[in-house]
Amino acid sequence: MATSNYNPGQELSSIDFQSMIGGPLGAIVSAQAQAALSTVDFIKSVGFTPDSEDETTGEVSPGTPVYVNFKYPKMVEPYQPAIRGKITAIDVTNGGTGYSQGATVTISGSGTGATGVATVDQYGVISSITVTDGGSGYDAESTTVSVAGGNGLETTITTEDTEAVPAVFNEMQLEVPILTMLPIPFIRVEEGEIDFHAKITSMEYSRVGSTFKTSRSFGYNSTHSGSSSVHTGALFSLFAKAGARARYNSSVNLKVNASYQRTTRQGSKVDKTYQLGVKVKVSQDEIPAGMEKLLGILEDAIVAQPIAE
Repeated sequence: MATSNYNPGQELSSIDFQSMIGGPLGAIVSAQAQAALSTVDFIKSVGFTPDSEDETTGEVSPGTPVYVNFKYPKMVEPYQPAIRGKITAIDVTNGGTGYSQGATVTISGSGTGATGVATVDQYGVISSITVTDGGSGYDAESTTVSVAGGNGLETTITTEDTEAVPAVFNEMQLEVPILTMLPIPFIRVEEGEIDFHAKITSMEYSRVGSTFKTSRSFGYNSTHSGSSSVHTGALFSLFAKAGARARYNSSVNLKVNASYQRTTRQGSKVDKTYQLGVKVKVSQDEIPAGMEKLLGILEDAIVAQPIAE
C-alpha cells in the first residue's frame, strides 16, 4: 500500500474562515446601519412634513412637525347638586364665659356635615363662630350650637336652600405632535452568536483481488486394421502361398490450461462538511439624547385652547 499524503492541517487551512465568519459579522453591522437609516426615514416621513424648495432662490425649507388635532369638552365649572337646609351663618348673641381658644364646636340638629370654628377673646368669651362646612338638612329653629369648656353661649342660625347648578363645559381643541404618540423604532443589535462547525473525514482504502482459473481435457484414440490372402490352385501343390498384414494405431491427448489474475486498487477519499449558524438578538434601544430633547420640546408644544364660536 502506498503511503498516504493526507494532511489535516492543510485541509483546515483551505477553509475560507474570513468569509464564513466575517461575512455574518459584516451582515450584522450592515443590518444595524440599515436599522438606523430606517429610524431616520420613519421620523422624517411620519413626524414632519416634506421639505420645500423655493423655485426662485433654490433655498430648502425644512418640514414642520405633523400635529394631530382633537376636539373635546372641558369642564370649567363642576356640577353643584341641590342643597336643602345648608347652614350659611352662625351669629353669636351671647358669648358666654369660660371658653378657651380652639374649643370644639358641636352643631346638633336634623342635618349632617356642618362644622364651625369658634373665636374666643382673652376673657374666655366667644366673639364669633365661623362656618367651615354648611352641611345639609338642617332646620334653623331646631338646630343648636355648643362649644366645650364654657357655658352661657347663645346663637342664631341661618340656613338656605340652593338649587342644582349644572356643570359648565367649553369645547376645546388639542394639538398633539404625532411623534409623541408613536413608538419610534430604535433597534439595536444586542447580541450576535456565530457557530461554525467543520467536519473532515479522511478514508484510505486498498483492494486486492486474485483470480486463478484452470481447465483440462483428456482424449484417447485407438485404430486397428489388417489383411490376409491365400492362394491355391486347382492342382494340389505341395506348396501353398499365403500372406498376412496387420496395422494398429493408438493415441492419448491431455490438455491443461491455467491462468492467474491479480487486481490491486487503492486510494484515499476526503469528505468535508461545513455547518454555519448565526443567531442575532435585537432589542429596542434607548432614545438618543437629541431625540429625547426633541420630544420634550414637542410635548411642551401640546396646547389646549377653546374653539372660537
